[in-house]
Amino acid sequence: MNEKNNKRTIFGWSMYDWAKSAYETTTLGAVLPVYFVSVVVPEEGFVFRGNLYTGAEVWGFAIGSALFIFFLIMPTIGAIGDLTGNRMRFFKLFAYGGAIFASTFYFATSGDVIFTLVIYFLAQFGATGSNVFYDSVLKDITTDDTIDAVSARGYALGYLGGGTQLIISFIIILFGPDMLGIDTALASRIAISLAGLWWLVFSIFSFSRMNITETKSETPKNAISGAYSRNFKTLKKIRKFPFLLYFLIAYIFFWDGLQTLINMSAAFFTEVLLLDQTQVLIVFLVVQFVAYFGAKLAGNLATKIGQKNVLYYTMFLLFLVGNAAYFVPEKQLIPVVLMGVVTAMGMGGLQSVSRSVYAAMLPKGAEGEFMGFFSVLSRFSAIWGPLIYAYVSASTGNPRLSLPVITSFFLIGALLLRSVDMDKRISEEEWAAS
Repeated sequence: MNEKNNKRTIFGWSMYDWAKSAYETTTLGAVLPVYFVSVVVPEEGFVFRGNLYTGAEVWGFAIGSALFIFFLIMPTIGAIGDLTGNRMRFFKLFAYGGAIFASTFYFATSGDVIFTLVIYFLAQFGATGSNVFYDSVLKDITTDDTIDAVSARGYALGYLGGGTQLIISFIIILFGPDMLGIDTALASRIAISLAGLWWLVFSIFSFSRMNITETKSETPKNAISGAYSRNFKTLKKIRKFPFLLYFLIAYIFFWDGLQTLINMSAAFFTEVLLLDQTQVLIVFLVVQFVAYFGAKLAGNLATKIGQKNVLYYTMFLLFLVGNAAYFVPEKQLIPVVLMGVVTAMGMGGLQSVSRSVYAAMLPKGAEGEFMGFFSVLSRFSAIWGPLIYAYVSASTGNPRLSLPVITSFFLIGALLLRSVDMDKRISEEEWAAS
């Protein structure tokens, strides 16, 4: 039996966000997309099946394709963790594996498009899998009155950790060429690989602080078949709980908008707004540290004005900034930084409150399975935005035209959220009887 609200365990759990956010911020957010667009992909573009694509278009298609694959397999992995009582073992396996692969981006050089994308896929597979089990243990270590604050604390530490590592990357890229006599491309590779090592080292520290016990309900021999059967039954059961179903549908839309802004922003800044690597790093540093306060503020506001109102507020901010980006002129850093501040306030709250709302609704004993769906829904929803960005950019030659479509997801999500009763919960008895 796990001790609820144990400070050591909660600190260890929160520190995993500190660990992994270095990879998400430096590698996926600020540095790798710019490095991929400006160095890995040739200046004339990348030819695939007779068609020529820009670096940002390739990046968008790659993200969407990878997330679609993860969508197909992650619910089963989460269910296997539940059935075998091995959630923590899977958690560590995905975390360590993803971190090791993330450290090998150092070997991706100019022209290595396929190699870079393969490493991205393997590292992101680890990150996605670890998220399933990271989220699934949240309800095990908290109570209803602490889950919002603990969820927000995890995101807040993630923003601080990602921001701290991003400062290190900023120093390497900005001063490395002069102080170490290396070019900017090599400095970027070093920064990206160090983010993977950061993820690995702090994951080890994080797991050393977590004390979470589990019960085994299936033998490994029956786990895979049991997982598929359980997933099918789960999909049928969800229809009997409209509040959960509507929340998940709303989540698909507003999460797609958020993840597209995050995943495609660096490529957009580089290819469309013509910002250089240093300027992109400045924007991401601002976002990381402001998002820390956004997550903390959202955790407090959720108890005062309600979770639904916090979600409305954050979606409004993101809708506003996404449409404003359409009008930003080229080579102008200040407007982009201001947009980053608004984005950070919105994303911090949207991420932390969404997770705590979903976790609180779940029945005991199905956390890994449901968080597998939650994580995979995150990936499923995030598929379409990058693909839309890449498609609109490739077909019109103007990436800015994709922004109104992407930001409309926040509007749709807000409208669907009106049908959700945030106070409803699924008891073990209701779940067993459904």
